[in-house]
Amino acid sequence: MKKKIAALFLAVCLLTVALAGCSGKNVGADNRDGVVRIVAVGTMELYEAFCDENGEPEGYYNQPLRVFETPLYTGSAFGVGKAGKETQYYVTNRHVVADGQGYVKIDGEYYYHSDHVEGVYILKDDFALTDSSLDTSRSVPCEILYKADSDEADLAVLEAAEPIKGRKALPLLKEGQDVDIGSEVWALGYPGASDNFVVNTLGNQKYYATVEGVTVTNGSVSLHSKMAVGDAQVNVIQHTASINQGNSGGPLLDDRGAVVGVNTWTVEDNNQKYFYSIEISYLWDILEDLRIEPDPYGFDSWLIILLIAAVVLVVLGGGTAILIVVLKKKKGPQTGGEVTDTYTVAVPVRLQFTSGVFGGRRFAVEEGSPVTMGVAPGNGLQFPERTPGVSHSHATVTLSAGKLTVRDMGSTYGTWVNGQRLAPNTSVALRMGDRVWLGSDQQSFTVTGKGGV
Repeated sequence: MKKKIAALFLAVCLLTVALAGCSGKNVGADNRDGVVRIVAVGTMELYEAFCDENGEPEGYYNQPLRVFETPLYTGSAFGVGKAGKETQYYVTNRHVVADGQGYVKIDGEYYYHSDHVEGVYILKDDFALTDSSLDTSRSVPCEILYKADSDEADLAVLEAAEPIKGRKALPLLKEGQDVDIGSEVWALGYPGASDNFVVNTLGNQKYYATVEGVTVTNGSVSLHSKMAVGDAQVNVIQHTASINQGNSGGPLLDDRGAVVGVNTWTVEDNNQKYFYSIEISYLWDILEDLRIEPDPYGFDSWLIILLIAAVVLVVLGGGTAILIVVLKKKKGPQTGGEVTDTYTVAVPVRLQFTSGVFGGRRFAVEEGSPVTMGVAPGNGLQFPERTPGVSHSHATVTLSAGKLTVRDMGSTYGTWVNGQRLAPNTSVALRMGDRVWLGSDQQSFTVTGKGGV
């Protein structure tokens, strides 16, 4: 009896420890090594501006006063890839690494500046950067793998020339999930305001771009809303975790340490500041297209609870009961390689959608004109953004010489033919009557001829 009580007590302790691991304690401190400081360098052209009758700038003279090489912008970024491992891939904001322009007031006079980014670097320490130069021996150069258009979610993805020592990838909130209003969040980054309080000497001072220099602010989610970006509306998280210039591109974490947003804007109205982060959902499709596989936040509390319950059941059964739990990732059968079987189909060919966004509609497949499907603009069949199960570029159906094929484009939730999942980036032959799913049977079509089934 005493053994049973002891076992039950141990199970309860294990459960408490497991759940406490998700409580958010030290979330900011524990994840600072997932953040880096970046700088964009290039050419700045400075022009003399002229003002209207109210003293506001309304134009500038064509001849530049000065053209010089300089560090242009600084910001933050966070690692993506295998969570907890050193990585070469980092996410930041587009505006940190893109060309820019605008008016600036210097010593009471307005000027217009036009900036041209020519290189992006991750700083190893703050001695790498001064107001006028960058020490590349203390920096790691980056290639810009992705830079959003000006009317898209303000995001960019970088590849460093080498993994950054001591910096790790962070897990992302799972695709299709949201952080609840009222939930506690942490904003991490290198706000420029902090530079005023850091002494960069060769004494015992901390270098601002090191892990120890990453600042952490805490707050809660106020609401989910949209931010106008050009002609587009971008889904954002409004929260109370303070951010300012320099935080751009840093991660917003939930109480488990999962990245739920990318810190982007501070808006001030009537002396009240509002902080906004771009929802992480945009990043999944971008990374998928780049063939970068980030880790979703992987803690499943139900798994630990199930294992502890198994221990309790065995103990209470006096050792006579045996519980075997087989845990297996749900996965459909996959077909590998390129097309091995081909079938000649009767033309014309139609794709008759039987469920989902296009349910009840039919689309023609023309010889030599592939039909592309996904949520990204430019697809022949463009699904609404965030359609469950449908990726940025999901699948393509092609008719060539009377042979019909479907190709999975490396989608997250797969392309399925008659219940069989295709291997990523693989084509298979289709016949009349075949049924195809995009992610699940909630978005499906059947191959038919003219006039339907």
